[in-house]
Amino acid sequence: MTAVSIIYARKQIEHAEWLPDKAALWELIGLTPESAADPSVMVPVEAYHDLMEVIAESEFPDLKFHMKTCRSMRCDEFGVFGLAFKAAPTLRQGFQRIWRYVRLHNRAADFSAGQEGDRYCWSMQAPNVGRLGNYLSREAAMGTTLTLCRETTTQDLTARHVQFVHEREGSIDSLVEHFGCVPEFGAQSDALHFDVEHVDRPCTIGDTAIWSFLLSHLDQEVEKQCDPEKNFETQVVEEITKLLSGGVPQLSDVSKSMGLGGRTLQRRLSERGQSFQSLTDEARRQLAQQLIRSSTYSFSEIAFLTGFSEQSAFSRAFKRWSGQTPKAYRGALRERVAVET
Repeated sequence: MTAVSIIYARKQIEHAEWLPDKAALWELIGLTPESAADPSVMVPVEAYHDLMEVIAESEFPDLKFHMKTCRSMRCDEFGVFGLAFKAAPTLRQGFQRIWRYVRLHNRAADFSAGQEGDRYCWSMQAPNVGRLGNYLSREAAMGTTLTLCRETTTQDLTARHVQFVHEREGSIDSLVEHFGCVPEFGAQSDALHFDVEHVDRPCTIGDTAIWSFLLSHLDQEVEKQCDPEKNFETQVVEEITKLLSGGVPQLSDVSKSMGLGGRTLQRRLSERGQSFQSLTDEARRQLAQQLIRSSTYSFSEIAFLTGFSEQSAFSRAFKRWSGQTPKAYRGALRERVAVET
């Protein structure tokens, strides 16, 4: 299930200052304050986006609630995950290890970290759904990351550069105030860029022994979440699908998102008579058919979301997969629905 932790939804509701009827907001996500007391509860991402949009409508165009939510976040609210990040010896070491465990509270996106020249980049990969709730959710994810970084280092830590894939209407004053710089919109990825010297400074309460202990606990939690009935090939296809909107991923990208070494992933696929290329093709086919079933997506958008740089290349590949053009495939689906109804 694509979902996010109740922590995010609960905090957004708390900061919906122009909507005094909180019960209606809880009903929107199908929960109550009592049922949301368990931090392990997850909210479907579509419901979370609905919630964000309702709150945004009450404030538009001067949107502030999601950045207020970000500023209120604390490491210990995220349980072992947050404590592990806080105990990392440096931000670099925290980022290098913690990306694997974000799925414990955010199953709507994948994260990665690495140095790019004289900057250190923390980036997010998620389907670029064209709705305000998705945009605000992306901004909040990056804003929360910066808040947790400040808690582990210093409160005056600022990002050198902040960027988002989406374009957005409405005031961005709250973003500028929180991040300490003007974000770039319409970028190639969602990312926070830090000066290298900032990520290599010792964290305030960093402790290698505690950090290692907490990471081992997180490894066990991630293992518990793995579906034992899901075969390895299916897991690989799902990981490839998550990364496709950023272009066709490399084997190293997928192995990293699965917490495996590249050689290990290659070996396990070979043992099953599979190739990374064939599973990439399968991931693109499955995602394309899924998106075409939704009439809200244009074929050019679907081409982009499945990793094609041109719609013509997508159309040729789709005809190879299904024996039909995307237009014919969608038309056949609509005719079938009309007959059944």
